[in-house]
Amino acid sequence: MKTVLVTGGNGALARGVIAYLQSTGGYRVVVSTRSGEAPDIKLDVCDAAQVSSQLAAISPDIVLHLAATFVSDFSESYAVNVESTRHLLDAIERQGLRARVLLAGSAAEYGAVQPFENPISESRALNPVSTYGMTKAWQTQLASVYAARGVDVVVARIFNLEGAGLSDRLFVGRIRNQIDAILRGQRTTIEVGPLSATRDYVKLHAAAEQIAAILAYGRAGEVYHVASGKPVTMRELLERNLAEHGIDPQVVREAPDLSNRAGYDVPAIYADVTRTTALTASWRTRGKA
Repeated sequence: MKTVLVTGGNGALARGVIAYLQSTGGYRVVVSTRSGEAPDIKLDVCDAAQVSSQLAAISPDIVLHLAATFVSDFSESYAVNVESTRHLLDAIERQGLRARVLLAGSAAEYGAVQPFENPISESRALNPVSTYGMTKAWQTQLASVYAARGVDVVVARIFNLEGAGLSDRLFVGRIRNQIDAILRGQRTTIEVGPLSATRDYVKLHAAAEQIAAILAYGRAGEVYHVASGKPVTMRELLERNLAEHGIDPQVVREAPDLSNRAGYDVPAIYADVTRTTALTASWRTRGKA
């Protein structure tokens, strides 16, 4: 049985991946959070000493580094998305641990994409247009540096997630909170920014399976998409969620000033999932442990 250390254990993605790995029966999962509210340990990934000591104590076979922040504050974003990764990879290298590390990347690393460039492959040049995307791109570059030095690290570049429990900083989390409020009788409208953009949404359970496959069969130093490969407009996504709860689309109020996005908004981006699909097929046919 492999021991897995998960950072950022409170997040919806982390909970989905943890449940999926535990369901296979081949993993012992140690869950960590900054607050210590997880079942297992408290770990501030921005504290190099804590990261080093916990790695030495747990000696994991796998590290799922899912801790991240979406805030636009540069100092916080750099500390959580970049420096924590450096602390982790540096400690693994210094201690000589033979752990496989999976870093959670983001489609935001691609930044400005023209519609005709889709579907995007993992080899496309990165051109982030947000603080979050920039720090995630730097995280990926750190992975390349440490992989070249012998650390077993892969990057799962995640597009957009769909499921319960997502942060309200994300579109799906925000509309689900509003839908819940309508169902409770606490509001009568869904308020959103422009809905014309095209994105790639993957269900949480499918994302968890893809991450497990990348862990098992991904090559060190490589990047793999976690995505559906299917383009959907934000309007279609919203209407699908409303239909699932029997809510009339007429309750939607769409206006530019209701958007929580600042700066350039990519008109269309969706993934080429050829490489990930091959890994997932191997995962399903060769066994899940």
